Amino acid sequence: MDTQIYMEVNNIMKTINIIGIVLVALLLIVLLVVASTGLIKIPVLTSIVGADHAPDLGVKSDPGLFESMLEGGGITLTDPSGNYCLDCDIKYSNPGAMDIYVTSSELTSYLQATNNEKGPLKDIQIKLGNNNEAEIGAYLDLKDRGVNFAGPVYAKGRIVKGSPATLRLEIDKAKAGWVPVPGSYLDQGENELEDTINDQLAKMPGLNIETLSINDGQLHFKGDFPKTASAP
Repeated sequence: MDTQIYMEVNNIMKTINIIGIVLVALLLIVLLVVASTGLIKIPVLTSIVGADHAPDLGVKSDPGLFESMLEGGGITLTDPSGNYCLDCDIKYSNPGAMDIYVTSSELTSYLQATNNEKGPLKDIQIKLGNNNEAEIGAYLDLKDRGVNFAGPVYAKGRIVKGSPATLRLEIDKAKAGWVPVPGSYLDQGENELEDTINDQLAKMPGLNIETLSINDGQLHFKGDFPKTASAP
């Protein structure tokens, strides 16, 4: 894998924020495996085939839901929401107990509020299902970050608890643009990204995952998690 592209993926993963960390992982797997295949050098498809906007999973964003999600989780963002993009400098602190249920619309609203202004991922949609399954789609633009890729990305899979401080990924399928990512590359990327995510989780003070489940279109997290995030 090209070293520059791998480092770009790793930098993106370093700053994934609060609840979104476990689900944005599904989307970033696409970038990793596409870098491995060389498909990242393919020109972006035209708007005729819908390659100039994020996939529509039918999940709506609402600023009011963003605020209610923060309140429900007891989460404090000390800086404007637009500062919390995926590769912004975010500091976590104040770990404490959390027992929260989050809907697809709440999570989508949170991720759009914190990424649409500065982040490489625009118009993120999360569709939660059952048995820890989720779909994620967005428009990913890395041209300003030195990587020649801009286009819609999509992934579907499961996120499960590995230990009180780690996660496991089980990716079923992914697309970069409208190009499916082959299964052999999914396996390779899944393992590498899982290691990267768990390295990042190890840096969160007081993290303790008791329950992580997705059922009936809701994400349930119970345990201890940083309650304050700063991104000056």
